[in-house]
Amino acid sequence: MRNKKLVPVMSVITGVLMLTMIVLLFTIGPWKKSSDDSSLKNAKTGIETELTSATEITEATKGSTPSILETEATWATKEQNTSETPEPTGTSAPEITESETSAATPTATPTPAPTATPTPEATKTPTPEPTKAPEKTPETTKPVSDPGGSYDLSGMVIVLDPGHQRKANSDQEAVAPWSSETKPKVSSGTSGVSTKRPEYEVVLEIALRMRDKLQSMGATVIMTRTTNDVNISNIERAKIATDNNADVFLRLHCDSSDSSSSKGIGVFVCSKSELAGQKKWGDWLGNCLSNSTGSKFRGTVSNTTYSGLNWATSVPSFLLEMGFMSNSEEDRLLSDPDYQEKICNGVAAFCNKMKNR
Repeated sequence: MRNKKLVPVMSVITGVLMLTMIVLLFTIGPWKKSSDDSSLKNAKTGIETELTSATEITEATKGSTPSILETEATWATKEQNTSETPEPTGTSAPEITESETSAATPTATPTPAPTATPTPEATKTPTPEPTKAPEKTPETTKPVSDPGGSYDLSGMVIVLDPGHQRKANSDQEAVAPWSSETKPKVSSGTSGVSTKRPEYEVVLEIALRMRDKLQSMGATVIMTRTTNDVNISNIERAKIATDNNADVFLRLHCDSSDSSSSKGIGVFVCSKSELAGQKKWGDWLGNCLSNSTGSKFRGTVSNTTYSGLNWATSVPSFLLEMGFMSNSEEDRLLSDPDYQEKICNGVAAFCNKMKNR
């Protein structure tokens, strides 16, 4: 009976206790939460240095059993994450002093890769561009051989005959000592298709340059004429060569043709020469001129057409056609001082071969 009376009393007490607990939860809970957060902040601040060292050790030894300090730090971090994130206070974490870091266990610091120090633009040495290779010079018809050579021509007698003259002489004379055929004593020659210069003027200009060149090498040079205003027949010119017993009698001419494309060097000799080597020497002359000038040598023609050769069969006699004045290119070259010099060099090389034959 007494027990039955206690039941209501216990129920009331239990209800009061439960109500009291509820009130306490609502009043003490926020305070405790704030207190826990403050304690957690203080714990975090207090162990900040040790956490840094422990974290470095943890990073260096991943995969190994975590230390008690690491476990506590992990628990504290989890607690903080599960709770409401507090508003930032603007207070930064305290800096770790040199004495504090020395107390922590040192870790192996990786050696940084060396960094190349950039060279200032002003001091950089520019890389020179590769030298291009020089372009190949096209070869002439024949390679130039000793174009400016100097020879010892001392003891040689060379007769130079610049062909033609200003005024032609149409009087007749015998073509050869063995023939009754006659022809004009001398003509005025041709003229340049481009320069309009007369042949007699161009050949004398070259002959005077040639005389100086050969004399500088020791040769005795005799000219059949030194001006354009003369009247000397072909037989008279040949007689100058034979009277002086010339080692070389060279008649200088320029060629002409109905075809403007004709060009090159030609040599003519007498087919009735008293000298057996006349044709071979003619080839020497043509090749020496070709080698020096680069002009094509058309060959040596042996015949009895030219009276100036036919009357000089006792000495090495040659009629040299230095180029075609009917060809515009060669016409200009024949008046070019540089080309004239090449002609003179070729003749000097030929005279040297004749001296040493």
